[in-house]
Amino acid sequence: MFNILYFAFMILFPFYLFSSGQPQISHMILIVIFGAVFILMFSKFIQSVKENIMFIIFLIYILYINTFWLIATGSISFVVYTLFYIFNILLFYSTYLLYKEHFITSENIRNAIFWSLVLQFIFLVASGLNFNTRNMLFFNNPNQLGYFAISVINIYFILGINQIKPRDNIEILKNITVYIIAFTLLVFSSSKSALVSYALFLIFIFYIEMVKRFNIKKLLVSSLIGVAVIGAMVMNLDKVENIVENTELFSRTANVGTEDDDSLAGRGYDRLIQYVQYTLLGAGEGKFTRFALSKHHGELHSTIANILFSYGFIGLLLFISLFLNPKYYLGKVLFYMSPILLYGLAHNGIRSPLFWIAFALSLIYSQKEEI
Repeated sequence: MFNILYFAFMILFPFYLFSSGQPQISHMILIVIFGAVFILMFSKFIQSVKENIMFIIFLIYILYINTFWLIATGSISFVVYTLFYIFNILLFYSTYLLYKEHFITSENIRNAIFWSLVLQFIFLVASGLNFNTRNMLFFNNPNQLGYFAISVINIYFILGINQIKPRDNIEILKNITVYIIAFTLLVFSSSKSALVSYALFLIFIFYIEMVKRFNIKKLLVSSLIGVAVIGAMVMNLDKVENIVENTELFSRTANVGTEDDDSLAGRGYDRLIQYVQYTLLGAGEGKFTRFALSKHHGELHSTIANILFSYGFIGLLLFISLFLNPKYYLGKVLFYMSPILLYGLAHNGIRSPLFWIAFALSLIYSQKEEI
């Protein structure tokens, strides 16, 4: 049952029927999962909470800060942002429990990601492959499409690198397909941050495939593919150059440093200085109109900086403590999470359920004792 629900969640996640910040159809599936977990295995759920108690402490602090500012300002927005954390931390514990207890499997999640990406690629092709604008498919903005692509290949990578069974040719072909489609979605989303994260991901792939799993056959096949691709590009250099120069991604890359969101101030970092008094205990998450001096008037576009400003140094230390459980190898956790965390330097991705699924899987595969 849970395998089916997680498969459905991954397939439906890219389809945003409502505006950002509102529950989407994929969230309804997660609510069903939560209900089933509570009914069928509540005692085991409590055990998962005990194993990672800092997530609850982090959540309690968020509740405290946002409740204070809710009373102080009367803005309901603090409730909305608090609900995001409650929902996603429930998802973290549920995923952690269900995966450890083998109610959901690596193969099922990877297959769900594969078919989800294939489906989005079909819709992308059907949309006409317009290079002159930022594509968002069924999301509400292009950055959401970029973050989706980075998040799912991050999860796919975590599960793949820990895969026990030997890979056959079909599995290798699926892996290549996932990486190519994800890259294609990133190109059409024109998300610079997502592409930087993808570059880090490619470094990981190169290290795993060419250093840890090196063999002559793999080197020869990779070389032949590389030569064929480069040869095709050289033979059609004029066409390639014309396509590249007329893409929105090329335009955004060529204009790096000139767009409003390229600066730290444009992403809201300036409020860490302009409103430094909030960095001790936190300004809460909501009613961003309070920060009129900031160049960017919405939420702070950074996962870490947003936590620091919204919940202060105490909140940031609590967030960092989520990674520091002595049961887990810190280096492994950071390795598995680094593409998503790198993306989070320029965007606030902590509200995405995919972040918390990746986090749960990262901790599981970083345990000092075998799962």
